[in-house]
Amino acid sequence: MRIRVLELVLLCCLTPAYAGSGADRPLSLEEVLSAALRAFPGLLSTEQKKEVAEGNYQTAEGGFDTLFKSKNRWSIAGIYENQMNDVSLEQPTPFMGATFFGGWRRGSGDYPVYEGKSQTADDGEVRLGVNIPLWRNRDIDSRRAKLQQAELGKLIASHEYDQALLEVRRLASQRYWDWLMAGQRLKVADRLLQIAEARNAGILERAAAGDIADFEALDNQRAILERRERRVAAQRLLEQSAIQLSMYWRDTDGQPQLPDLSLMPDDFPDREPALDINPERAIQTALDQRPELKRLGLQKRQTETELELQQNQRAPGVDFSVMGAKDVGYSSQKINRDELYLGLNVDIPLQQRVAGGRAQAASANLRRLKWDQQLLEDKINNEIQDALSAIKAARQRVQLSRQQWQAAEKLEQGEQSRFELGDSTLLFVNLREIANGDAALKVAETKATLFKAHADFQAALGSPVQAEMGPPTD
Repeated sequence: MRIRVLELVLLCCLTPAYAGSGADRPLSLEEVLSAALRAFPGLLSTEQKKEVAEGNYQTAEGGFDTLFKSKNRWSIAGIYENQMNDVSLEQPTPFMGATFFGGWRRGSGDYPVYEGKSQTADDGEVRLGVNIPLWRNRDIDSRRAKLQQAELGKLIASHEYDQALLEVRRLASQRYWDWLMAGQRLKVADRLLQIAEARNAGILERAAAGDIADFEALDNQRAILERRERRVAAQRLLEQSAIQLSMYWRDTDGQPQLPDLSLMPDDFPDREPALDINPERAIQTALDQRPELKRLGLQKRQTETELELQQNQRAPGVDFSVMGAKDVGYSSQKINRDELYLGLNVDIPLQQRVAGGRAQAASANLRRLKWDQQLLEDKINNEIQDALSAIKAARQRVQLSRQQWQAAEKLEQGEQSRFELGDSTLLFVNLREIANGDAALKVAETKATLFKAHADFQAALGSPVQAEMGPPTD
């Protein structure tokens, strides 16, 4: 019986082990990505930044909370015994920094002449007023600045999450193709080992009959040992890649799960993701989509808000206030009165070191963000060009490795035929088999490189979804 026929029989027997036996279907990349996006701890951790940003925004909104105050005083010893109760409300607003206030106070008992204003009618005095900044804090103040920055912070957190999502998709795809490549390596190692073990009995019979030299049988034993070592190494790589893949392929409880060999697909997909090969268009798309650039733009707006605030804080503080007051109820001392107060308060920081220093820091941060943006744009440009170059080279390598594999198969078949006719030795047969196996591995490696390059390209492009499949890789 020809050795090639035995090899084909062995391959047919081995095929089910790699076709998903014991499982409904092989594990797909989409399943891995879905599990990673649902339960990968790093992504869930980044998602909490959005909750933090929401909390910071609520904190900034608290700057406009209504403030209630209460002051109470009792004079229980001394010449003058009296009681003072005062409650007030303050409501800051984003409208020109105006603050509205109102309150009620009641003063009863005896007061010295110089505190006569503390005395009110029986039902107390009500007051209402507003304080309006005319210069500093008119166009912007710390409350409005913090609210604007917190609102931008929510968008920044969202873009940070998008960035983490892209990276998780890229790494999960890389680990999936590494696992599939390891499965192909184990398949080739099994094939080579099974061929050497299956022909061992025939080699021993031929050596005993004097048809071939005894050292041929010894050489086949050496080949079996070598191929067993190759299989152990391939099994280790498969286990390692499965462990790495389990970081992203998680169960419904979010726990890593190891994919076994029954989930291994037969081969890499016949079709690669669709690709727009135009570099200029791809670079522009990346510049429009990459969340890092969007995040930097929002950080610039936050810093611009800070700079605007600090420049405003260097101006003199000129506040205009209006307050009206009215006593309510009966008073034996006839102190019922209607009052209207106008106020103008001015304060000027002479050194202006606080606002000046903060404005300087904000200006420096703006310049830093400008250079960071330029560096990131250059990096994105390079990533797109490098990914397109990698895809182009991988496509060429796939075609060349296929041709190399076809030639290696023919050479192996020819060498086996010569060996059966006595025109060759087992050494050359082993070399041809190893070369055929290496060529098969090269095809798998180039396919893995191609699909991993596509994963890098999608991440560099900033694509939020998995690309559709394009034409066959053949």
